[in-house]
Amino acid sequence: MNTAQIIRTVFEIVLVGFALWAVFHEDLFIAIEERIVSAFKRRRLKVVEGKRSRTTV
Repeated sequence: MNTAQIIRTVFEIVLVGFALWAVFHEDLFIAIEERIVSAFKRRRLKVVEGKRSRTTV
């Protein structure tokens, strides 16, 4: 086996493992998916949460 085949095989094993994990932990997977989608939407719409500046009086 050459390096490309080894990398592809490892990637496929990880992908199958993740798919099995997602089947058994569907609620957690959906929550993670929603966080990722909302992060992309915030970035696309350029909604940035900035730090509040403190002013002393």
